[in-house]
Amino acid sequence: MASRGFVELLRIADMARSRKSGSRGGQKFDWQGIVFEIGGQRLVAPMGQVAEVLSMPEYTSVPLVKPWMLGIANIRGRLLPLTDLSRFLQVPSRLSQMSQCKVMVIDHNNVFSGLLVDQVLGIEQFTQDQYRPEAMEPNSPFAPYNHGKFFKDEQDWYVFMPSLLTQDLQYTDAAI
Repeated sequence: MASRGFVELLRIADMARSRKSGSRGGQKFDWQGIVFEIGGQRLVAPMGQVAEVLSMPEYTSVPLVKPWMLGIANIRGRLLPLTDLSRFLQVPSRLSQMSQCKVMVIDHNNVFSGLLVDQVLGIEQFTQDQYRPEAMEPNSPFAPYNHGKFFKDEQDWYVFMPSLLTQDLQYTDAAI
């Protein structure tokens, strides 16, 4: 549980809200995701693709890397490269201080990386009926990493796939 601590706390908080409101009693949810914001865009990443969520850790800068690669942090004895996702996608961050950011840790296909996002809002659950295979606008910087959307509570919840990000050669090649 230590490695998934924050995600597990979000899941427990969501369960507590559900029990208190009674709104989810008996309804089967097919998909869960971590809701986050970056550059004013609200997105949801599959639970299975986010290993954990951290507050901004202390890190060491790395020379001769692209500006969006902030450096590396030591997380429980493992070196975690930190990526400023808003800089990588070239969208303006809504936060004035980096210390307010959250880090979504992905560990997928031998890519262990921390993605800085403006905020993590919690866990959202969706049913299969709420899924729409509709992509974001093609000119959106998020479009290459999008896999449809969910429509719930009269709003669109676009799916951001960290697994697609880890396959992007521009992302995996951070050296200058």
